[in-house]
Amino acid sequence: MSQSMDQIIALEGVLNFRDMGGYKTNSGKLVKRNLFFRSANLAKLTLQDQQMLKRLGIKTIFDYRDDHEATHNPTPVMEGIQNIRIPAKGASSFKMPGATKDGSVNFDFYKQVNVDQFTKFYAQMPFNNPSFQRLMQLVKNENNLGLLHHCAVGKDRTGIGGTLILMLLDVPRETIMQEYLLTNRLLTPLVTKMAQKLKTAYPDADLTTFYEVMSANEKYLNAVFHEIDKRYESEADFLQDQFSISKEARAELQVKYLE
Repeated sequence: MSQSMDQIIALEGVLNFRDMGGYKTNSGKLVKRNLFFRSANLAKLTLQDQQMLKRLGIKTIFDYRDDHEATHNPTPVMEGIQNIRIPAKGASSFKMPGATKDGSVNFDFYKQVNVDQFTKFYAQMPFNNPSFQRLMQLVKNENNLGLLHHCAVGKDRTGIGGTLILMLLDVPRETIMQEYLLTNRLLTPLVTKMAQKLKTAYPDADLTTFYEVMSANEKYLNAVFHEIDKRYESEADFLQDQFSISKEARAELQVKYLE
């Protein structure tokens, strides 16, 4: 998608940072810029990065990570920006790997999950999830914007949060998928570095599952769409039931957030 590259904003200490504006909706309108942002964790924000967040008008940081992830890589406190963290993992039994303080990689995580489990992980996350319910409550109030949402690397939990926001704004699923897959390009340096560490620590390890889990995969996000379609007659019904956003409220938000 030609418009993807100018969504990317380069920060010194944060990966996978981008503006979710500029995408075309089914009605031909565009999502406004400087309202919704997504990224990997913010633990290594530099002072220049923090100044950039303020220049972008970010008022709310929404963090999907579990307690242990946030403890190892805490989000800096910035004046004028509210930090909200509600874990989004849902009912999945596995512990998200996160990064340790010394930068080592927890290979045990990649030995205990597989693609099918990860696909199911995606499929269950959008439903009855207090994290995404709070996210969408924040989105409904324009005074909370700009809003930056993130998890550890900005791929899975953030990918679903981004899907919900763009779905609310009537962005086509094909475009939502392309926006989601953009993460692969932005995480390549991190994935390569992690793979090198794993090969050093576990010379005989099969890294197939590692690469599959560290990728934004069409199969994962399609599982979300499939589950929504299985449970609801329409996206409007899904948004009403899960997030108390009526058709009228959705239309009003589109007036505010599209151009």
